Amino acid sequence: MKKLITTLLVIISSSLSIMPTEGKTKNVEINTFDYVNIPFWQKYNDDILINHLNNLYKNNFDLKIATYQIEESDKIVKLTLSNELPQIAFNGYVGRTLTSSDEKFGDVVIPDYSQYRYLLPLTLNYEVDLWGKNRLKTKSMKKQFEIQRQDEKSLYIILTSNFAINYYNLIKTDKLIELQEKLIQTQERVCKLMKKRFENGLASQNELLAEQKNLTFLLEEKNNLDEKRDVLLNQLNVFLGDRSFEEIQRIDFDSLNVNLPSPKEISFDIVEARPDVIKSKLKLEKAGYDIRISKKDILPSFIISGTLGYNAYQLGHLFGTKTGLASIGVIPYFDIFDGGRKINIMKLMKSRYNRIFEEYNKNILTSMQEINDALYSAKTSEKNYIISKNRSNIEKEDLRLIKRKEEIGTANIIDTLIKEEEFYLIYQNEVSSKINNIISTINLYKASGGIDVFDEKNVQEL
Repeated sequence: MKKLITTLLVIISSSLSIMPTEGKTKNVEINTFDYVNIPFWQKYNDDILINHLNNLYKNNFDLKIATYQIEESDKIVKLTLSNELPQIAFNGYVGRTLTSSDEKFGDVVIPDYSQYRYLLPLTLNYEVDLWGKNRLKTKSMKKQFEIQRQDEKSLYIILTSNFAINYYNLIKTDKLIELQEKLIQTQERVCKLMKKRFENGLASQNELLAEQKNLTFLLEEKNNLDEKRDVLLNQLNVFLGDRSFEEIQRIDFDSLNVNLPSPKEISFDIVEARPDVIKSKLKLEKAGYDIRISKKDILPSFIISGTLGYNAYQLGHLFGTKTGLASIGVIPYFDIFDGGRKINIMKLMKSRYNRIFEEYNKNILTSMQEINDALYSAKTSEKNYIISKNRSNIEKEDLRLIKRKEEIGTANIIDTLIKEEEFYLIYQNEVSSKINNIISTINLYKASGGIDVFDEKNVQEL
């Protein structure tokens, strides 16, 4: 009896002492600044944008959902880890047996009786992980947890980029509306002057109608820009989790100070640092674990089962020297025939591994394409902005000359106003080109997985 009790206690204590630590997950709280690379966004020289990003990380509902998904995944890993540990439970029993007739066991006769029984045992069940199957299951679930982490990182990068793109589109729309209003004011002056000329017989009705028609086009475009601004404001408020839909603070277009020259080339090592590529690699590693698990599932399993406690028929004798209860045994289990289920599961895991391997290769190729596309787009946007800026300077000089001609009487005011409209239209193109150039840097940041590719040090370190 004492040997059984000692053996059972040794098994319980040793099982608890070898509790694996590899399967434990790290604290789910991490610094989200590591995800989005805040030093990169500080290069845009806009404290308002940085403040909005901080609010985005605190209040965005998609990010909150992602955080809870991480917590769920962390708990699943811990649940899987519990399968590696012994299961100890208390299963007590207190009852009274009443018999109304004699019971016979061969020649032995037991008359009718009644009695109490008190049973206070601890039960132990522990699957001996001879083949390391349960350890592999924990490792597999930990890979799933790390996959969830990469999904969270991708979400942070995508939401940050999309918010910044909408933010700069809003700044662009503000400036375009301002220029559109100047266009409308100028065209209204043209229409008034043309009407006077028509009334004085110096212009035809067709010329007057043409200018009035141009005014309607400008008014229509103004309405479209107003609508676009309202939509952008609504979208930004949703990003920030603001149900009040208040006005979004933003920097003025003329105060923009962004200088991020496009890199000449980008190291393809950046591909390996993208969250989606890391995720594909983790999925491949998890699939490898799942194959090994399916193979070990075919092998027999062994469960140690034991009981330790007290068993008495009188309450006063419950903790006596003769009421101890202890048992221990090993239960082997092996599927002799299961219809080929485990073999087919193993084949399924191998096929899944092959599919994930091809997805990993495709993801690398697609990532290289996206980075290249974003780099080419950034270079083109930068060139186009320079050209557009030069064109605006030329048109500005042309406007200065026509004003000079008006002053000396070789040009009339309508010619000056029309030239002024042409300048506003060209300047609108410059505004769009400048913002598009900024947005192209954001797209390059997003394609690079949140890495600052504009800093040569970061690229060289990879």
